[in-house]
Amino acid sequence: MAATKAPDAPPMVRTTETGLTVLYDASCRACCRAKRWLETEPKWIAVEFIGARTPHARRRFPSVAAANETEPCDPITVIASDGSIYRHDKAWLICLWALRRYRRWALKLGTPELLPSARKFINGVSRNSR
Repeated sequence: MAATKAPDAPPMVRTTETGLTVLYDASCRACCRAKRWLETEPKWIAVEFIGARTPHARRRFPSVAAANETEPCDPITVIASDGSIYRHDKAWLICLWALRRYRRWALKLGTPELLPSARKFINGVSRNSR
């Protein structure tokens, strides 16, 4: 089944998912801080976090997760329940899109001009959160 664009999805995000799995680099301070912040925020859909270099990630997502504990990995990679994979700026954007209080920001940041700002936005908000 091909992914269709949800009516309120950012222009760069095509999704019909009911949940997201976020593979994150557990050795990256900013990634861990963003993960902790994302975990505390109210969400529209389920979001699961898994360390990208863990055996669990390799079992569930062998083509996406780091091959071992020392292999470099992306700061975050998001896998949607429909099988879509989001990397880099799009991964940060869809994390915002999943949050109740930040979906509007995802819609604003989803334009090609502003998409690179999604990661900076999450890092800034997570740094200044409670």
